[in-house]
Amino acid sequence: MSMTVTEEQKGEGGDAVGQARPMTPDAVRRTMDNCTKCNICQSHCPVALATSSFPGPKYAGPQAERFRSIAVAAETAPQLCSGCGVCTSVCPNDVAVTDIITLAKADLIRRTGGVSLGQRLLNRPDLIGRLGGLAPWLGNLALGSASLRRVAALATGISADAPLPRFAGRRFRRWLRHHTLGQGTPIAYFPGCAVEHYDPNVGIAAVKLLTHLGYKVTAPSSGCCSLPMLSSGDFDAARPRAETLINELAPWAAAGQTIVGTSTSCTLTVKSKYAAYLGFADGTAATVAGAVTDICGFLLDRHGDELAGRLTPVIKKVLYHGPCQLRGHHIGQPAVELLRLIPGIKLELSEASCCGVAGTYGYDAAKRDIAVKVGRSLMDQIARSKPDLVLCDSETCRWNIEQACGVPCHHPIQLMAEAMVL
Repeated sequence: MSMTVTEEQKGEGGDAVGQARPMTPDAVRRTMDNCTKCNICQSHCPVALATSSFPGPKYAGPQAERFRSIAVAAETAPQLCSGCGVCTSVCPNDVAVTDIITLAKADLIRRTGGVSLGQRLLNRPDLIGRLGGLAPWLGNLALGSASLRRVAALATGISADAPLPRFAGRRFRRWLRHHTLGQGTPIAYFPGCAVEHYDPNVGIAAVKLLTHLGYKVTAPSSGCCSLPMLSSGDFDAARPRAETLINELAPWAAAGQTIVGTSTSCTLTVKSKYAAYLGFADGTAATVAGAVTDICGFLLDRHGDELAGRLTPVIKKVLYHGPCQLRGHHIGQPAVELLRLIPGIKLELSEASCCGVAGTYGYDAAKRDIAVKVGRSLMDQIARSKPDLVLCDSETCRWNIEQACGVPCHHPIQLMAEAMVL
């Protein structure tokens, strides 16, 4: 079944799902008029605090946008923004600071001829995953070679110290084919390319838990949401891929099924970033956006009371770090509330605003030192706390934290599944 995203669906028409419609690019830019130059975003920006090279979100965002609306300007500031979203989350006047900077980044990319070779590779984790998955042992051997990583860094600009994940092949799909589906309420699970190619245990835990709670789980698409492309400003490459994913998820959304995801980054992209960056705000795109939700938020809302009576003790010291993209969901930290339902757990919350990696930002050799500085407070907290386990909802954050600290880092849903003894 194909549902093409039409030009009419990219406009600013009415909301098809009865929810607050995400902003389109024009609406994002108009929020610059709300900026009062209070400097709150400046004082909270982790990148501006880590390097003097970045003038801060106020200057790179609404202040510069006022000039961009008049004439083309030569600038580099948008490229130094990590897109963590802290500035938008603390703004008292609802200025879409991060999105304004990302739109400016895309304009720069169009004018300067595209992204670097290294960024083009990072922008295609699904392709890299498929290639590496053909012979995972060989791919992982190459990724584990320090000398090969150094050569690759010279050729691509991808830092030799970047936290690359291990290839898993298509283990999640193989497991799902042999998994007995429940007979309860239909629900769709969107694993994304991280679960599909690198982190299958997250998807397996999610499906097991949902099945145990009485759902009949299907996984209609494992496509990449293309957030790396969007974050780096490569909108032209992201557009057809976003349309493909929307069309793959559309039949389940049109049937009224909830679509849950285990990546806060992927779900936020479908929920609001396709609208903010590509203008996909209506019709089929809006229906899909309204159906997609974070799995922890879903479980807390629908099954919080039930889970409270069904979880067994887990005697572990756990530190939870809420990823940057979670802020954009405006749902608080539902994983924290779920974890507090587990008997015996000793839970500590991260005091850091960002782990530093910010998607693919910390993979760029030119930005690696900034990323490390941004994430230092979290890594220091983990070193002091000495937890048995670190939990985080975002895959790139987990890979970064685990490499930097040497402590296992899992998705909260994995610990929930452990507590359910599935």
